[in-house]
Amino acid sequence: MSSRRRIFVVLVMLILLSILYVSLSPYKEKQRTHSLNAFQDNNLQLRQIICHDTDTRLSAMSLPFSDDERTGITNELKREDKPDNSGAVMYLVNYTNMFSQNSSTPEADPNNASTVQTWWQAAAMIDWYYNGPVRYTCQHIKAVGNWHICQDFPYTVSPPCLVYSFGINYDFSFDNAMISLGCEVHSFDPSMKLETHKRGNNSAFYKWGISNVNSDAYQPRRDMYVKHEQTWKMRTLKSIIQELGHEKRVLDVLKLDVEAYEWGIVDNLIQTDVLKYVRQLMIEFHLFPNFPARSEYVYLYKTYTRLREMGFREYATWREPRNINERRFINQRAVDFVNYFFN
Repeated sequence: MSSRRRIFVVLVMLILLSILYVSLSPYKEKQRTHSLNAFQDNNLQLRQIICHDTDTRLSAMSLPFSDDERTGITNELKREDKPDNSGAVMYLVNYTNMFSQNSSTPEADPNNASTVQTWWQAAAMIDWYYNGPVRYTCQHIKAVGNWHICQDFPYTVSPPCLVYSFGINYDFSFDNAMISLGCEVHSFDPSMKLETHKRGNNSAFYKWGISNVNSDAYQPRRDMYVKHEQTWKMRTLKSIIQELGHEKRVLDVLKLDVEAYEWGIVDNLIQTDVLKYVRQLMIEFHLFPNFPARSEYVYLYKTYTRLREMGFREYATWREPRNINERRFINQRAVDFVNYFFN
């Protein structure tokens, strides 16, 4: 084929390709418009699900989002789910009948913390928190010594896990069980006649206590564990994390059994913003006849309420001594929480 003939053939092919491109352009534009409309429709569908359809909210997760976007949407959906405390009405009525000396005491709204004004209203709400329905149904509860953990994803506790255990009283059954799971375990109790020491390759005991203040000369109140005058080393959780070099670690399990000191500690945990690093929280709550003072009960109730509202949901509670009367008021309960918003 001559060079002139080859040039002619190439020109003809270019002309044909140009005609084909022009003819397909409207179709491409239609397809692009259709894709954009589909994307907008999906976004509108998502907004409708989030705002209006409480029964099918989580179906939004079937839409095409990245993992980070999906996590953010899931957490936003969770945060919209406010606990309903209407079941506490009967607790408020019963406590008022037992303890109120003034018939003109304003009624408390169980869904409005600001309306709880008296010690017995606060005690009634705390009792409801102890005994009301759990707000997270754990499918895989595992016994670990004398406590329990939830092994549902994303709360699963597995190596390299980190555990802080406050309040031992010579019973290391929980701590040993967590060591057996492959966790790094740090045990704390200033009341025991043991000095700080390494317990094993991945565990240690500290003659320290957790508090809402830092002190090297803290004098505890007398109780069944403190028979004589003692001086304790006390640290906030934030300070302990710093001293042990765990600032960049997730605290998989935080256990507190500290004989009514937990109320001030929880307030400090909230104030110092360390709870966002905690995967699971175990607390034995105590209301003793003379400690804390009844004048503090409204504050205790509001502290517990703040803990719940920031995403710590009960998956199990365990009965402890309970005596609801004026002279010897005692109400204790061990409560296991998951951090519902944990990522």
